[in-house]
Amino acid sequence: MGMNRSLDHPRDILRAAGVRPRHALGQNFLVSPQNLDRIVEAARIESDDVVLEIGTGLGTLTARLSARAHAVVSVEIDERLYRTACSRLAESRNVKLICADFLASKHRINPEVEAAVLGCRGERRVKVVANLPYQISSPAVVNLLEWKVPLAEIDVMLQLEVSERITACPGEAAYGPLTVFCTYHAEAERLFTLPPSAFWPRPAVSSSFLRITPCLPKHHAEDYQVFSEVVNRLLQNRRKTLARAFEVAWGRAEARLVLEKLRLDPALRPGELAVADFVRIANVFTSYGAERAAPP
Repeated sequence: MGMNRSLDHPRDILRAAGVRPRHALGQNFLVSPQNLDRIVEAARIESDDVVLEIGTGLGTLTARLSARAHAVVSVEIDERLYRTACSRLAESRNVKLICADFLASKHRINPEVEAAVLGCRGERRVKVVANLPYQISSPAVVNLLEWKVPLAEIDVMLQLEVSERITACPGEAAYGPLTVFCTYHAEAERLFTLPPSAFWPRPAVSSSFLRITPCLPKHHAEDYQVFSEVVNRLLQNRRKTLARAFEVAWGRAEARLVLEKLRLDPALRPGELAVADFVRIANVFTSYGAERAAPP
């Protein structure tokens, strides 16, 4: 059951509610019912799944998700949209709406969201399906992959540039920390791309729908915090040679120790390293004491 699938344009729904979209919150609404249905089909939701949606918006995607899933936990930071969605989803009994910031901090998912998902989960699969606000897309994805709540799949609409960063290969301009962390935790596949005209208000860029499937790391970091520090510090110096990047981050002695032990070419650039290389570097630091991976 749930909300009537009105074909009203988001502009008209917002106008009726007396709400204007906020650019600062990345509020760009999908216009076409066909694209909303396309997202739901791509997410392959089953009747026993629990779905987490980040960015309820007008509740249009939420209603479609609730028709398929056991339960939907949907988070909206904007109180005006939250109130509008509450009204529009009043008949959707399996939807829990939360008015909050999805991220409690850059590195932590809001505990209220976590409690709501765990309250619905039981032994069920949890999937994330969302038209992610652009402003939080990168930290949201990384936090979801690092979350203690196990996820079966993350199906999200992202700014095209962000999806390119997630799926980049070593040596490509888009390759960076986001690529490395996502590749460490998951496999990602771009399913389709939508032009700016698919949204209202129109964003300045195209968007891409990504399926991210968490999996066990192919190369295990003995200390994840050391691994994270290594990735961030080396890729902050991505244009330097590996030898120079190490010197800047940890000093010449440490640079020589790690490069010689791993037989890495000192003329390489950090952006040319594969995920396995970052793991090997981190594990060397861990074996000599995690404090060596900290800045001097």
